[in-house]
Amino acid sequence: MFHMEKWFPADSMTIMIVDDTKENINVLRKTLTLVGAKISVALNGKMALDLIPKLKPDLILLDVMMPEMDGYEVCKRLKEDEESKNIPVIFITAKGDIEDVVKGFEAGAVDFIMKPFRQEEVLARVRTHLTLSAALKKLIQDSETDPLTGLFNRRTFLKRIDNEAARFKRSQKPFSILFGDIDFFKKINDTFGHAAGDAVLVSISKLLDTEKREIDQISRWGGEEFLILLPETDIKGAVQLGNKIREKISAQSIMHEGKEIHVTMSFGVSKYNGEAPIDKTIDLADKRLYLAKESGRNKVVAEDA
Repeated sequence: MFHMEKWFPADSMTIMIVDDTKENINVLRKTLTLVGAKISVALNGKMALDLIPKLKPDLILLDVMMPEMDGYEVCKRLKEDEESKNIPVIFITAKGDIEDVVKGFEAGAVDFIMKPFRQEEVLARVRTHLTLSAALKKLIQDSETDPLTGLFNRRTFLKRIDNEAARFKRSQKPFSILFGDIDFFKKINDTFGHAAGDAVLVSISKLLDTEKREIDQISRWGGEEFLILLPETDIKGAVQLGNKIREKISAQSIMHEGKEIHVTMSFGVSKYNGEAPIDKTIDLADKRLYLAKESGRNKVVAEDA
């Protein structure tokens, strides 16, 4: 009998089957129900490349021989993309020649499953690579996030914003930066203690995460500073979001050890135009944040004084 380890979050994971043969799909789907993961299906390489960014599967079972785009080409493209390069790919094949195996590993595969399928082998290989995938995700998450708030750290945010700048060059779709800072944060620490300051940071982080869209990226930039990357958003849209967040923060009270803590937040806004380096866009948002502080705090500033 096949069993997952107790810690293994199979029900929260997704396996994608990429195959143009319904019989293969049906056999694999039936077998993989024993794993407990969600199953998604793509009937060809192009469909897989379209679905993977949306579904973000944890493991891909990829048929080698498919019309138009074979499995090798699909795998190469996945490994060239920053968002999908770490998704493990197991090739499905009836070809066991050493040349084909080498070609598959060179394309980026982690393993092979041979046809005809043997249930115990399929389950063992899938289980192994889902386990490794979960462990790798945890390592990546730990390296990319701030340990207190769970938001992206500065290094990861800079990678994300560089990716967005590259996308801008292709699509010319605008994006904006919202640079936020908790007002009088030092006073909060001095009055209530650093544990209370941490509680405020966690509470603000949760609110920011709740208010963002799925495509937005949030970073704890440092201390009490937060940066929000807003793809496909102009200055007006960024100001609207900044004011919405600002108003919700000022309206709430944060409880810590029976004490109410009231905080406000100031924001600076800038838009990337492709003409200057991305760090200049961040600097401009920072400059406008300073203006918000100087002009009374609890404000959103999107223009220079």
